[in-house]
Amino acid sequence: MFSLGNEIRLTVFGSSHGPYIGGIVDGLPAGTEISREYIQKWLDRRRPGQSLITTQRNEEDAIEIISGSRNGFSDGSPFTFLFKNKDYIDKHYDELKNNPRPGHADLTMFYKYGDFRNYEGGGFFSGRMTLPLVAAGALAMSILDVYGIKIVTYIKSAGGISMKSEPPLEPEDVYAYRTRMPDKDMDELLYSRILKIIKEGDSLGSIIKTSVYNVPTGVGEPFFNSVESEISRAMFSIPGLKGVEFGAGFNLGGMRGSEANDEFYTDGKKIMTRTNNSGGVLGGITDGMPVEFSVVMKPTSSIRIPQKSVNIATMEPSEVRVTGRHDPFISFRAVPVIQTLTAFVILDLMASGRKL
Repeated sequence: MFSLGNEIRLTVFGSSHGPYIGGIVDGLPAGTEISREYIQKWLDRRRPGQSLITTQRNEEDAIEIISGSRNGFSDGSPFTFLFKNKDYIDKHYDELKNNPRPGHADLTMFYKYGDFRNYEGGGFFSGRMTLPLVAAGALAMSILDVYGIKIVTYIKSAGGISMKSEPPLEPEDVYAYRTRMPDKDMDELLYSRILKIIKEGDSLGSIIKTSVYNVPTGVGEPFFNSVESEISRAMFSIPGLKGVEFGAGFNLGGMRGSEANDEFYTDGKKIMTRTNNSGGVLGGITDGMPVEFSVVMKPTSSIRIPQKSVNIATMEPSEVRVTGRHDPFISFRAVPVIQTLTAFVILDLMASGRKL
């Protein structure tokens, strides 16, 4: 299914090299403020061609609202929006039709859809399909802001370079840094590393951290719609994302219970924990601490280094040389995708738990 959400539902459609990409958000109460300018600001942060370390495919990514909005507020009908694809070059994919690129969905797309597959630019498996995720997520973020909920996402480590510390941030602070790693020294080091990787025709992966502050207690719908379940489901819709961990994550496997358990204390008004190894979630339900999770983004699969493949028409060995315009460090543009998509999931969970 191309849909996400329960009470508030997002459906996406389109493809990388098709005429349009778009989305439909259903379930918004009438009277919800919809700011085209606010949504566009987040779309621009995902937009390619704005940095030397992104693809130079230069799409405008201007949102066109088709329905569901009247005089800046939702009218109760599905909120529908479109983006026109303009700057694409199909000929870059002629040789790739029968020669699947390692790391891409080219081969599995063939297994599932055969000769009917939409392969140009990766079709609907392309990172370009994150565009409607950001649009819907930005709208959700503007609603959550009314409740004092803020979401901070940034690159924690990449290419062997890691943050020295994790300073408190506002949701938009990270965009002042060239690589979206909010550490002045590490940011410059990573930027230089990415430029070197570009010259070598290769790519880099990363670990991206997200913290959600001021989420009400009691959010989450066990059994199958827990906070972790819903966030993970959404995150794995992002191309290139290969893992999710909450709180201390896989480090918990090396701890004792006495180390891992988050002990409680109170200030007389609310109950808190002295640590946050569980990432603000117990039993799939928020406990009042920040919801914290990290994801791993694999290195961009499209690299200029020759790679071994197999021609699916002849079943003979072949070699793939990827041309065209691709992101050597897709994590740079994944940051606003993860940030806004998290907002959409939290909003839907709050709606499901009658917390709005």
